[in-house]
Amino acid sequence: MSTSEGISLPGNQDTTPSSERNKHKPKRARKKSKAPKQTSCSVDTMDGKTTASYFSVCITGQIVSATFPLGPDREFVFLRYELVAGPDWQLASGPQHGLTQMATNRSGHFNEPIVFNMPIEVTYKSTSPFGWPQILVSVFGRNGSQGRETLLGYAHVHLPVFGSRRPTEQLEQLQTPILMPKCPSMLADITSWLLRREPELKDPKVLLDNLKCKGLSMESYGSLEFQLATVMRGARKLGYHWHA
Repeated sequence: MSTSEGISLPGNQDTTPSSERNKHKPKRARKKSKAPKQTSCSVDTMDGKTTASYFSVCITGQIVSATFPLGPDREFVFLRYELVAGPDWQLASGPQHGLTQMATNRSGHFNEPIVFNMPIEVTYKSTSPFGWPQILVSVFGRNGSQGRETLLGYAHVHLPVFGSRRPTEQLEQLQTPILMPKCPSMLADITSWLLRREPELKDPKVLLDNLKCKGLSMESYGSLEFQLATVMRGARKLGYHWHA
């Protein structure tokens, strides 16, 4: 005789104690949310990012004018300039070379300033103040629009250091003489007069080094005026302090 479903017979009942049955039940794994440990590596990384490895110098201003006491030898005058810095300096933005327009003072007095107003705006970054940037300017003249270019001299000046500018002034006025090379001998002087060419330097950058320009014969004729301002950033983090 078959038993109906749902009826438990005495022989089919589970005689295992309840305490033992609870032992055989698998335990559910509990998910433990562990917060990530904050290690010192992240702190060191942030400290490394905030440490400055270089300082930057931003120079703004203009080449204002050129003045000749007895007037220029040519009708028109123009300038070629170049920014020169040491090996630790890198130009971050701005042009390194420049050329001005041709200007004249024929409409006024012969010794009036020849105005250029050539803007300058560059940014350098460096790890050392050695080789501070300088501006090297070559002055040229020309008679008429189709005349031949003639050298009138060279001029160079260091860019101002941060803190040297007065707070009441917007731009610092800098004035440097225009230097003209002289012939080393009488024969060279006669040759220059016959060819109608003034003596020139093969590499004008020798004027920026006191050791290389030793022994050069130069004469000063005229002056060049600059208006420059410097803004420096990050120098104090490297231990450099400049004061007015």
